[in-house]
Amino acid sequence: MSLGLPGHLAPRAVSAGIARAAHVIAAVCLFAALVATLVQQAVAPTDLLWPSLIPLAGMALLLYAVERRPTALNAGAYLLLGAALSYLFALIGLLQVPVLTASNAWVFTMLKVALVMVGAVGSRVVGGVVPPLAGYVLGEVAIGIGAIETGKPVVLDVTAALAALLVVVVSAVTAMTRRGARRLQPALHRAVRDERIAELRQAAETRAAALLHDTVLSDLAAISAAPRGPLSPALASRLRRDLETIIGQDWSDAAAASELPNPGEWAASGLAQAIEDARALGLDVTVSGDPASVATLARPVDEALGLAVRQLLVNVHKHAGVRAAEVVVYAGGGTLSVMVIDGGRGFDQAAVQRDRFGLRHSVRSRIETVGGRVQVWSAPGRGTSVLVQVPDGSPAAVPGVPESEDAR
Repeated sequence: MSLGLPGHLAPRAVSAGIARAAHVIAAVCLFAALVATLVQQAVAPTDLLWPSLIPLAGMALLLYAVERRPTALNAGAYLLLGAALSYLFALIGLLQVPVLTASNAWVFTMLKVALVMVGAVGSRVVGGVVPPLAGYVLGEVAIGIGAIETGKPVVLDVTAALAALLVVVVSAVTAMTRRGARRLQPALHRAVRDERIAELRQAAETRAAALLHDTVLSDLAAISAAPRGPLSPALASRLRRDLETIIGQDWSDAAAASELPNPGEWAASGLAQAIEDARALGLDVTVSGDPASVATLARPVDEALGLAVRQLLVNVHKHAGVRAAEVVVYAGGGTLSVMVIDGGRGFDQAAVQRDRFGLRHSVRSRIETVGGRVQVWSAPGRGTSVLVQVPDGSPAAVPGVPESEDAR
């Protein structure tokens, strides 16, 4: 019953929960006695029952005090004063209502159960067992005395006894299982810690694999496709920037990256660099919309967007069969949207193998890591359009778009 809670808080939390449930039951019992009294007074106006409302109000106030401060002192006051008030209630009822001939009438049972439900005091077995037993005994004695003084029979109240037995069993079982729960606490916390470590490791490995695909593998392909002789200035600049990305900062630490400032202007943004890299490959990239809106992006979002668009343009260069692409940038509703469009050969998304790395990891996983979304439209012979949406730093959320299976 205490699994998932710190070991030093579990016993007290469980006891408090049981006590709260007991107090609710006690309040219901007192309310039922109140309703019965009012109904009887309405049915028999000649009976003088309204004074019995005073003991009920007193018990309700005592119960409220126990609920607010469940201390041993308040519990003792509730039991002792509650027993005295139960005696007064029983005395008035037995004198005024002739049909109440025994001390186990259900209206009296309600008061006894209310005393039984005093709730656990503390987290130990004694605090959970003694108070309800004391409540039952005091209730039986108080109402029994009232029955004797009015010449009515005293009968053992089985219902109240069962209620007391139930509370005692619950308290005893809770105490017996508490030791075993404490032994399981360290294992549970280790499991939670191991799961969190596994999630962090998986995220780091996914980011590392995407970075390797976007930098080292792409650069090796570009070098192999370059003509013999010295590297072109654009390719050399790209290689230098990729090396700085890999070894110049702790790219695996997303928290540290989030503290870096945003790019501030279009030319310094990751999106602009991605477009320049694509142009260096020979791709004619047209930019439209509002490119300056990238200045609102946080540094991690800007980097993720730049690398994702870079991969999309590399895909156009490798697979589309065309030498031109369009990049449309627009902002609104707390979202920066970038659409990469080409009129190339397109592809069937359903036919793409699950182990293809490009869009699935280098684009979709990277964008989702920073809270964005990716949507792909493509068909054989009809070109490809990819919409990338990322949060622009404002309070508005990224609007939901249906996901489609990625491709290249």
